[in-house]
Amino acid sequence: MAVLLTGPIDNSPVNGVRPTQTVSIKIDNVNSVTTAIVLIQGYVLSATRSLYVSEQISLLPNAVVTRNYYADLDSFEYVITVTGSTPDDILLSLWGKNSAGALIAAHRLVNSEWTGSDNTAGVTGVTGATGATGTTGSPGVSGATGATGTTGATGVTGATGSTGLSGPTGVTGDTGATGTTGTTGATGLTGATGSTGLSGPTGVTGDTGVTGATGTTGATGVTGATGDTGPSGGPEGPTGATGATGITGTTGAIGATGSTGATGATGVTGATGTFEPNPFDVYVLQGAVGGNGTQASPFGTIQQGVTAVSPTGTVHILGGTYPITSNITINKAGITLQGYPNTIILLQAAVVPLTIIGSGVTVDGLTLTSDNPYAVEFIQLGGTNHTVKNNTIFGPPQAGPSSGWVVNRGLVTQIGNMTGLIVRNNIFYSLRQPAYFNPNTTGEIVNNVVYNTRGFVNDQAIMVFSGNSWGSPVNAVDIALLVGTITGPPFDPLTDLSANNSSATIQDSR
Repeated sequence: MAVLLTGPIDNSPVNGVRPTQTVSIKIDNVNSVTTAIVLIQGYVLSATRSLYVSEQISLLPNAVVTRNYYADLDSFEYVITVTGSTPDDILLSLWGKNSAGALIAAHRLVNSEWTGSDNTAGVTGVTGATGATGTTGSPGVSGATGATGTTGATGVTGATGSTGLSGPTGVTGDTGATGTTGTTGATGLTGATGSTGLSGPTGVTGDTGVTGATGTTGATGVTGATGDTGPSGGPEGPTGATGATGITGTTGAIGATGSTGATGATGVTGATGTFEPNPFDVYVLQGAVGGNGTQASPFGTIQQGVTAVSPTGTVHILGGTYPITSNITINKAGITLQGYPNTIILLQAAVVPLTIIGSGVTVDGLTLTSDNPYAVEFIQLGGTNHTVKNNTIFGPPQAGPSSGWVVNRGLVTQIGNMTGLIVRNNIFYSLRQPAYFNPNTTGEIVNNVVYNTRGFVNDQAIMVFSGNSWGSPVNAVDIALLVGTITGPPFDPLTDLSANNSSATIQDSR
C-alpha cells in the first residue's frame, strides 16, 4: 500500500474570490496486468481537519480516470491511498481550476510532487527550480534545466516548489494510512439492559372464621311398656298386644355459624421494568437527547442509529429536518434506512451525505436536499444488491443553462464496484444529473420521475431503463449513452428504449 499526499493547499481569497473553485485529479494505471484500488480523500483545513470527499475507485490495467471535486475552500488537502499495485504504476496529477475552468498554476501538482511518492525524480524537482536557465519558461513541462538533466522534465514543479507542497513534507505522509480505517469506528456500545421491576409482596392471608359450636343432642324419648306375656301350657294363648312406641325427643337447636375473618390487605404492586432496546428496530428523532433507540426514547442522530442497528435491521428516521455536515458510511448487510413523512436530510457542507457499501442496503422514503449547490452526490453506492426507492432528491435552483451548473448529483456508483442496483419510484429534479452510472455498474432504473436536469448518464454501465417519465422544466436530455457503452440490448434498438420510457430523449455518443 502507498499513501500519497498533496500537503496543505492555501486557497485564501484574492480580492474576495478564491483562486481555485474546483480541483481536477487525473489517475493513470500504467500497469498492464494489475487492477489498482485507489481511495481518494479530501480534507477541509480550518480549525480542524474534516473529511469532505471520500471515493474509492477500482482502476483497471491501463485505465485512466479524471475526478472533479468542489474546492471553493480557504485551505484543503488530498490523500490518495493505493493498494493492489506499486506506487510506480500509478501516475497522479492535480490541477486547481477557477469558476471559468481555467487552470491555476499555483495549485497544480504533477506526479513527482505528491508527498510520499517513491519517485525520487519528483523529490529533486525543487532543485530543478534553481537551475532557471530560461528554457523552463511558462510551459515548464520541457524543463530543460541543463545541468539537472533528467530532472528537467519536472522543471515546472520546481518553479512552484517554494509553496512547500513537495518533497520536504514527505516524511509526515505515511501517517495518512490511518484515515482509511476511520469508518469502522461507527459501532457504538450496546445500551445497558433495563433492570427487572421488583415483585410486590404477597398480601397477608385473612384469618379463618371460628366454626360455630354444634348444638346439643336432644334427649331420647321414653321407651313404651312391654305387653303382658300370655299363659304357658295348653293351647297357645293369644299374643299380647305390643306396647305403644315412646315419644321421640326434640332435636337440639343448631349452633350459630362463626363470623368470617377479615380479608388480608393486597400487597404493593412492584415497579414496572424498563423495555429493552431492539437492535433490529432502531428509532431516530432529530435533536433527541439521551435516548436508547427505542420508539419511546429515540436516538438524536442518524449516525447513532446506524451504529446501533444490527444487520438486516431497520433504522426508523422519524419526521424532522436532519442537518448533515459529515459523511455517514453504511456497511451493514441488509439494513434499511426508513424515512417518514417530513423526514428531510439537509446537506450543509461539501461532503457526500451517505456512502453505502457492502450488500443489500435499502434507502426508502427520504427527502434529500442541500442549502447550496455542492459539487458532490447525495448518495454514493458501491457493493451489491442495494435498493433506492420512494425518495425525493433535489438541489437548490441554479441560474443559467444547466451546462454551467455545479455538478451536484442524486446518485453516483463506484467504478467497477456496484452490481444489482435497483432505483425505483424516486423523484429527481434541479440537479446536474439524477444519477451517474460508472463503468461496470449493473442494475435496473424503473418508474422514476425526472425533470430540470441533464438526464441519466450511462458511462459503460449496463442498466435496464423502464417506465421512467419526465416532468417540466424538461431535461436537457433524458438518457445519455457515453462512449464505450455496449451496443445491443438493453439499449438497442433506441426506438424501443425511448418508447419504454415515456418517449425519452436519448443522446447516443457510443
